[in-house]
Amino acid sequence: MELRTRLVSLFALLGIASACGEGATTPPVPSSPTALRIDLETPHTDDGAVVVTLRGPDVSNLQAASPAYLAYSRVDSGTSEVRLIVVGDLKGGALATVSIAPGHQLSDYSATIQQVAARSDSLRADLSGYHMSISVP
Repeated sequence: MELRTRLVSLFALLGIASACGEGATTPPVPSSPTALRIDLETPHTDDGAVVVTLRGPDVSNLQAASPAYLAYSRVDSGTSEVRLIVVGDLKGGALATVSIAPGHQLSDYSATIQQVAARSDSLRADLSGYHMSISVP
């Protein structure tokens, strides 16, 4: 009889302990990003402006990545294309961030450099060495 009481008590304790653990789960990780960071890789130290075409669905809320940058954009919703101009003392690294609608993947987006100008207001004739990347911040 004493063994039966101990077994019932043990199972009751195990049931209570497992119920307590259920509330301690971590929140689920979002399955898709809701923001993207656009990065510039540059071979120069005197870039003053860059024109970038960002392609992908449901892009909004474009923000310059640095308070020292000014960012201008135009969205063409018919082609899922955003023309982005960033002006400032540009360095390699983050240029801008954008919001995207849930349900899209990082692979749905691409960025292409169209033009780069030096701070002396001259266009770069050669864009080799420049690269754009898109990541989740």
